[in-house]
Amino acid sequence: LSAYLQNGENVLTVVVAPGWYAPYGSCKLCYRIAFGDRDAVSDETVRYRAGTLRKYRITRGEHHDYLAVDETDGYRLPGYDDADWAAAIPTKTPDSVFCMQDCPADKVIRSIIPRRIGENDTLVFYDIGENLTGIPVLQCAEQGAEIAVYAGEAFDAETCSLPEKRAHEQVCTFRCDGTDRLYHPHFTWCAGQYYAVSKAASFLRFDEVHTDTAVTSAFDSSSDLLNWLYDAYMRTQLSNMHAGIPSDCPHLERRGYTGDGQLTCETVMLLTDSRTFYRKWMRDISDCQDRKSGHVQYTAPYLHSGGGPGGWGCAIVEVPYVYYRMYGDAEPMRAYYPQMLRYFDYLESRSENDLVMRDQPEQWALGEWCIPGQKVIDGLPIPNPFVNTYFYIKSIDRILDAADVLGIADDVPRLRELHARKVQALLDAYYDPQTGDFASNGNCANAFALDLGLGDERTLAHLVEHIGQMHCVDTGIFGTDIVPRVLFGRGYGDAAFRFLTYTAHPSFGFMRACGANTLWEEWDDPRSMSHPMFGAAVRYLFQYLLGIRQTEDSVGFERVVIDPVPVAALPRVQGKIGTIRGEIAVRIDREAGTVTVTIPPKIRAAYRGADGERTLQAGTTVLPITVG
Repeated sequence: LSAYLQNGENVLTVVVAPGWYAPYGSCKLCYRIAFGDRDAVSDETVRYRAGTLRKYRITRGEHHDYLAVDETDGYRLPGYDDADWAAAIPTKTPDSVFCMQDCPADKVIRSIIPRRIGENDTLVFYDIGENLTGIPVLQCAEQGAEIAVYAGEAFDAETCSLPEKRAHEQVCTFRCDGTDRLYHPHFTWCAGQYYAVSKAASFLRFDEVHTDTAVTSAFDSSSDLLNWLYDAYMRTQLSNMHAGIPSDCPHLERRGYTGDGQLTCETVMLLTDSRTFYRKWMRDISDCQDRKSGHVQYTAPYLHSGGGPGGWGCAIVEVPYVYYRMYGDAEPMRAYYPQMLRYFDYLESRSENDLVMRDQPEQWALGEWCIPGQKVIDGLPIPNPFVNTYFYIKSIDRILDAADVLGIADDVPRLRELHARKVQALLDAYYDPQTGDFASNGNCANAFALDLGLGDERTLAHLVEHIGQMHCVDTGIFGTDIVPRVLFGRGYGDAAFRFLTYTAHPSFGFMRACGANTLWEEWDDPRSMSHPMFGAAVRYLFQYLLGIRQTEDSVGFERVVIDPVPVAALPRVQGKIGTIRGEIAVRIDREAGTVTVTIPPKIRAAYRGADGERTLQAGTTVLPITVG
C-alpha cells in the first residue's frame, strides 16, 4: 500500500461480499498493515455500514441500489464523520490455517466494444464477438431507473432473445442515482458472448476478466481445424481460471472439479505461466481431503458435487506429479505424499476383487463421463470399474516415481505388489485373450489399457482400425485425451490426426461448424459451451506434431528432444512453448523439407529424425527433414 499513502491522515475503505465463503458464514474482514515498528489491524475500532450491494450470488449476479446509500458523501476521504456507522463485531477466529494469498489475482485483460444486434420492447441485444468471462460496463443518467444486463452463450435472432438454456440465469441489476457513474458487477463476472441490456442504459464496453495468467504458447498449422482447436481451448481455459480455481465452467457451477482439473493441468502448465496458480489449487485439493476416510473431494475448494473415485480423486497424485515434471519442484509431491497413500486406502475400501467398484454412499461412481449420446451413470459400453481402476493403476505408477524422487524406499515393495494385483484384476475382468481387446474396445477402451502398457499388437491394431472406420468421436472426457496420446506415442500420427480432426457429429469439427469459439461440455446439445475438459489433448499438438517433449529423465525442461510425429495431411506446423528455462520454438515445413528449431541456452536438446539423433546448440538451427 506504500505507493498510495499520503502525509497526514489516510483512510482504508474495504468493500466486502461473501463470495465462495457464503455457505460457511456471513462476511468477515481480517487485515494487518505493517508500518515499520507498528501495525494497523482489524479490531473493534473498524466501523461499517451496508453498501449498494443488496442481493448477491456469485454464480448468478448482483443487485445494487445506488439510491439506498449516498455514494457521494466522501466516506473514502480523511475527515469523514462516521459516527452513525456501526462498530465492527469481534468474531471467533475460524478454525483454519491462515496463509498469504500468493496466487495471481483476476485482472481486466482487455476491453471490447460490443456490437448491437437487435432489440425488443425492453432490451437491446449485443454481441461481444467471443464467448468470454468478464464485466459488462453500463451507463445510465436517469435517476431511479432500474436497469439490468443479462448474459448468455447464444442469441435467438428469430425471437430476439437469449435462450434460457444458454443464459444460465445470469443477471445483474442496478437502481440508478442519476449521477455520471459506471454500473457493473463488483464481486462476480458474467460469462457468454451475447448480452441483453435495458433500453434505459448504454452498454459502453465489456472488460474481459480472468486470472492474470500469461499465455506463453502459440500454434499455427496448415489445418484450420487444429488452429481453431488451439484457439478455442485457450479461450475456454482462460475463461475458467478465476481466483485460483480451474473451474469446469464459468457460469453454471464455477467449481474446481478435480476430474476436469487433473485432466487439463499438464496442458495448462505447458501453454501458460501458471506455476503459482496450481500451487494454490494443490493446497485446495489437500485441504479438502477427508482425513478420516482418505476420500478426495470432487471439487476443490469443496462444494457438494458429483464425480467418481478414479478420474476425480486421483488429482491428489496427478497434479503434484505433473507440477514436479513441469517445474522441477518436488516440494508439493513431498508435502502431499502421505495424503496420496491415504487416498489409496480409500480406493481399497471401495474395491471388490481388486477393482474400484463404488464411491461414497449415495454418491455417483463415475468412470468415463460425457460419452456421446449417453449421459448416464451406469451401463456404459466402457465399464466404470475399468476406468476407475485404470486411474488407480496410473496413480500407483506416479507415486512409485515420487517415492524414487523423494528417496522413500520402504513403500516401494508394497506399492509394486499393489500395482501387480490391480493390473491382474483388470486383465482377469476385462481382457479377452481371443481378440486382444479390453471391454470389447467399447468407447476406445483399448486405449486405456495400452496407456498402462497392457495388451498386445492386436489391442493396438483394433484401436487404429476403429479410428479409421469412424467419422466422429465416441469417447468421453478421459478417452478423448488418452486416444491421441496412445496413437501419437506409438507412431500412428495419421490416426491421431484423424481423431482430432473428425468433422461429423459429434467431433471438434462439428463444434466448429456450429460456430463455436469455445469447447462444449458435451458432444450433444451442451448446456455449457465453455468447458475446457475436452481440450486436454491440445498439448499433443506441441508434444507430438511439433515434437517438443522432455526426456524421461528430465524435469523442469532440463533436457528436451524434438521428435515430431509425421502426418501426411499436415505439411506445415509451427509453434512455441514457454518453460522455466526459456522459450522453445519449432517450425516444420515438409514441402520445403526443413525443420527450424530455437532452443534457449539453459536447455540441453536433441533433434530426432529418421537417420538418428543430433545434438542441438542454443539458438536457431535449420535442419533437413529425413524420411524413414
